[in-house]
Amino acid sequence: MAIPVIERLANTAPGLEIWLDSSPLVYRSWMQKMLVSAPRENKQELEKQLLNLFDPDDVCNSIVKGVTTNPKLSLIAIQEDPNKWKGWIEGYLKSHDTRDVEHVFWQLYKEIVRNGAEMLMPLFESSGYRYGFLSGQLDPRNLFNQEIMLEQAHELVELSPNIMVKVPGSHEGMTVLRKLTASGISTNCTLCYTVPQYIAAANAVQAGSEEARAKGVDLTRWRSVITAMNARWENASIFNEQAEKEGIQLTAEHKILASSAIFKRAYRLFRARAYPSKMLICSVRTGPVVNGRRRIWHLEETAGADAVFTLPIVFYSELYTDYFDSPEIQFTPAIWRDIPESYWNDLIRIPYFVQSFEEDGIASPDFNDIMALQNTHKEFSGATEEMVDFVRKMIAAIEI
Repeated sequence: MAIPVIERLANTAPGLEIWLDSSPLVYRSWMQKMLVSAPRENKQELEKQLLNLFDPDDVCNSIVKGVTTNPKLSLIAIQEDPNKWKGWIEGYLKSHDTRDVEHVFWQLYKEIVRNGAEMLMPLFESSGYRYGFLSGQLDPRNLFNQEIMLEQAHELVELSPNIMVKVPGSHEGMTVLRKLTASGISTNCTLCYTVPQYIAAANAVQAGSEEARAKGVDLTRWRSVITAMNARWENASIFNEQAEKEGIQLTAEHKILASSAIFKRAYRLFRARAYPSKMLICSVRTGPVVNGRRRIWHLEETAGADAVFTLPIVFYSELYTDYFDSPEIQFTPAIWRDIPESYWNDLIRIPYFVQSFEEDGIASPDFNDIMALQNTHKEFSGATEEMVDFVRKMIAAIEI
């Protein structure tokens, strides 16, 4: 049996971290579904690998070192066990004089975040506060409201010391990022897709950390990561439209190499400038198909990075089924390798890529107009509204 793909990736750099992009509350049920559907001959080995990846009863010895989540992923946790959360809502209504839907939603969301953080607390403490963070995202409907984002951030960090607040890479989010850092609050700058956003976020964190040190703020439990949402950047329709105008037929290879080039550019700038933030890559997919075999270029092209790789449950499902025994997938430190010139020559003709790749390609006030950010904002806000709707229905059905 070959070494599992995820372990091969982790072995490419001493500082490479594997995280889970999901509420950890659903891991057990997902693992059981994986085992039920696995071929009989693979079940025992697969169970071993999945527990090695993340064992809810032994998080300190798991490969996973942290968790990222958001309202959409929290909604999945609710859908996995609706009776549990209906019971929680009923208990909350009995002990609080309110039936305000938005208020109860926010309290429910915080409870899901708190439960997830509690699972990781042993790792947080045993690692000296280096690992074991859970990223709790601010309500995405308030992407452009500094005041509400700051208020919600302080509420989230009061839940547990290992909560890392997910702040959006919007223009307003950069100010929030600096202010939270200055208070010693760990952050994950999410909804980032471009080098200008990564650098703006890194500069905001650096300024905030300097302010914190000047004020004597304790940073021993502080961390900062800045998220690259690769596939979401690739999937913006403007990419295809601009390429078509230039007579370029974008392939899966073009898109993956383009987002990888953006990540590599930012990563090298981070290393050269010794920013206190660590880059995090998410929104990864399998592909493209090369010589009849589906590869994993999102991972292969960024292997060797001293970065965080947070992977969704769906992606892990593919890794542990389609790539269960795949010795042909080998990783090298490709983070320092430029993309092939033939693809580069196409990409530099497309404004969407150039603006995302160049450090000064997009001004901060224009971050809010990035199509990938707008698309993600819409999707995450929709998932949040689904959570609110669940709460609304539960409140209506509960008689106090």
